[in-house]
Amino acid sequence: MLTIIISRWSTIWSFACATVTRAWTVLCRYFTQTPNYADSQLTIQYQIGLEILGVGAAGQIYNVDDGLVLKACRVYQPPSSNGEKTVFRLLIEHPHPNIIEAIDIGHPEGIYLRKYQPLSGVLPSTQPDRIAWYQDIMRALVHLHRFGIAHSDLRKDNILSDQKDHALLGDFSASCPFGHPNPSRPVLLNGPSETISDATDRFAMGSLIYELETGVRPEISVDNPCSLSLPLVHTGCDELDSIIDNAWRGQYQSTADMLKHIELLNAGQDSRGPVEYTVSKEELIGRINQWRRRRVEKHGCILYSLPNETQVKDLAERYGWDINEELRLHDFHVVGSSD
Repeated sequence: MLTIIISRWSTIWSFACATVTRAWTVLCRYFTQTPNYADSQLTIQYQIGLEILGVGAAGQIYNVDDGLVLKACRVYQPPSSNGEKTVFRLLIEHPHPNIIEAIDIGHPEGIYLRKYQPLSGVLPSTQPDRIAWYQDIMRALVHLHRFGIAHSDLRKDNILSDQKDHALLGDFSASCPFGHPNPSRPVLLNGPSETISDATDRFAMGSLIYELETGVRPEISVDNPCSLSLPLVHTGCDELDSIIDNAWRGQYQSTADMLKHIELLNAGQDSRGPVEYTVSKEELIGRINQWRRRRVEKHGCILYSLPNETQVKDLAERYGWDINEELRLHDFHVVGSSD
């Protein structure tokens, strides 16, 4: 029994060391690059036998198969993960074709989602096609706002695409009811408002359109409590310029009004057809159950949970391990560190 325990912990220990090394690599990049307002450097938790597709503030996306992904917390389960499950529970009861589909939220390891394509790999090359995407995202926001919920993290990293090039809104880890404190402050992702509302999502949507049209993020600042400093907008379409500026300045009475304005730009020109899936939700649920059984049979669990520093030191002392043996950067100190 002791041999089995030692072997199991040795596997986890080696895995933990590799994780720390990779995390240091990410940290080193942070101190050699200039961060921007929507970027953050995060500790990555690697899982044996799982490919990481994405890393976010609330968790990581692991590949399950060609139709499924698993969104799981990195180490500890933050309160936002329960909030995201609450939003998905609502969306399961009230789905929308332009919002990503949660397949199963009932397992402790995380949220199983239908797999989509990241926006970065499928961004439309023509402005009319991009405008169709903006309409998709706005329709998703109109639906979400009906329940008094704001997305609160509207960035291109959180927009996905299906096989017919529809845009779908994803990642609800920052979502919150109207009236909650603005989670992006002092950064102006959602505008200068101290609280979240449908208007803060419209502000972020204006910035998203600006970025996708110009290729750069807008430089927005507050000159004084009553004045925003906004960039000049030149997208090549005067009406689109007006939409961005109106969103930033709070000129729309509702998200539905902003959607109507965008829909005027290419009315009747959408030939993509409806959002359709070749694999049913029921089939995907069956595949989740099979995948979970295989993970338990092979690894003894769905996901490995890494030991914290105290547990690692205790194990090292108990079994005579050199805690720094596989940490190639254990003597590295960041320039300017007080340590």
